[in-house]
Amino acid sequence: MPRCDWDAIILGAGPAGLALAARLASRRVLLLERQLEPAQGLRIGESLPGAASLLLQRLGLFEEFQSGNHLERGATIAIWDSEEPVWRDSLRDPAGPGWVIDRRQFEQILLNAANRRGATIRYGCQNFQVSRAAEHWSVEIEGDSTQHVAPVIVDASGRSASLARRLGVNHTKQDSQVCLHSFLIAPAHDEDTTTRILADQDGWWYSVRLASGYRVLAYHLDAKHPERLDLQNPEAFLDRARHHPLLAEVLGQTKAAEVHTRPAGTAMLDIASLDKAGPGFLAIGDAAITFDPISSQGLFHALASAEAAAKAINAGCWQAPPAMQTFKQELTAVGAHYLAKLRLTYQGPQRFAQASFWAERRG
Repeated sequence: MPRCDWDAIILGAGPAGLALAARLASRRVLLLERQLEPAQGLRIGESLPGAASLLLQRLGLFEEFQSGNHLERGATIAIWDSEEPVWRDSLRDPAGPGWVIDRRQFEQILLNAANRRGATIRYGCQNFQVSRAAEHWSVEIEGDSTQHVAPVIVDASGRSASLARRLGVNHTKQDSQVCLHSFLIAPAHDEDTTTRILADQDGWWYSVRLASGYRVLAYHLDAKHPERLDLQNPEAFLDRARHHPLLAEVLGQTKAAEVHTRPAGTAMLDIASLDKAGPGFLAIGDAAITFDPISSQGLFHALASAEAAAKAINAGCWQAPPAMQTFKQELTAVGAHYLAKLRLTYQGPQRFAQASFWAERRG
């Protein structure tokens, strides 16, 4: 079997995998993606905090990002700890207000950068075998007669952490939360720039307008909620949202649209057990830590963990234990800080303390 040598093989062409491929510009990088082509259409996950500007600058993409179709994040209005709306001006964030991004355009920037910097990206790699032998990882792709080998392999497969689980790394789903969401066509007069968040007895809502002319409306509730399937009816979903004045103010006469469903709860790898997979195995983005959407940190984590992985790879983590240890310590610290803050967030709505959604997440 012909052999092709790489410096790193990355599984998953989402934001984390693409950011890592772009960072490894001087390396021979193979990026494998299960999907047949880059994703198209609207995608939830549109919040990027101001602190991401430093990561994008170090990635060499901040100017290109700034020229994109993104909105500077406005104030947040939250009905959370009490029934009274609380305003938080985004300008108070020392890192800057952040953005409501065009998600697909953001991913395209990362894809273009990875391509420009020499990464080889292959789509449609749904079936492959992975093994560790001697000093390298080996990947054999169905329909490809070439053996692809590298000292490093990276799981960037998203919340499924499919490669890590295949290699025996412990993976826990800590929350059965799902997100029901619609992309509503915003009326021409909708110039509201706020992000609106509110808690109710069964979960929490948010809505924000996008630069593309759509408004995101999302409801997060338990996967086992008895009304979940009923709320997947567009009219029922929009009607439920309009019961809340904070949302009704911006929904107005907006027409209902298809309701999509995505898993939304926390999931984490046991970072301490990454070595169980073998030397030179890393996990980044949602594959390492899947953040609850209430944190608005998912995309930031994708960029930050890609940067940490690039440092580990450039330091020879497969043969340099200190480099691997530094990577694991950073991810472990991020996970611990996130979980502590998440528990405090879900402890906020005391008026719903006895409701099952909140009781299960109060920690």
